[in-house]
Amino acid sequence: KNSRRFDFALFNKKSKKLYLIEVNYYSGGGSKLKATAGEYQYLNDFIKSQNIEFIWVTDGKGWLTALHPLEETFNHNDYVVNLEMLKNGVLEEICK
Repeated sequence: KNSRRFDFALFNKKSKKLYLIEVNYYSGGGSKLKATAGEYQYLNDFIKSQNIEFIWVTDGKGWLTALHPLEETFNHNDYVVNLEMLKNGVLEEICK
C-alpha cells in the first residue's frame, strides 16, 4: 500500500536499519481483530522484502476473544509486542 501511513518510524543510524511501527488497542472483540491480524502478517512480509523491519504494538482485552489469530501473527511476524513489553524495554532491545 503506497499511501499507508505508519504510526511511528525509527531509524538506527548505527545499523542503518529502519523500523516501521503500527500501534492499536482493542477494548472489545469482533471480526476486526481477526482481519487486522491477517493484514499485519501480509504487511510484515511486504515490508521485510524491502529490508525494513515491522513492529506491531497491540494490546487490549479485545484480544481475549481472538487469541488464535493473535497467536498466528505472533508466530509469523518477528515483532508483535504489547504495552507491558514496551514498559520493560523491548523496543530498545529490538532497535539496537
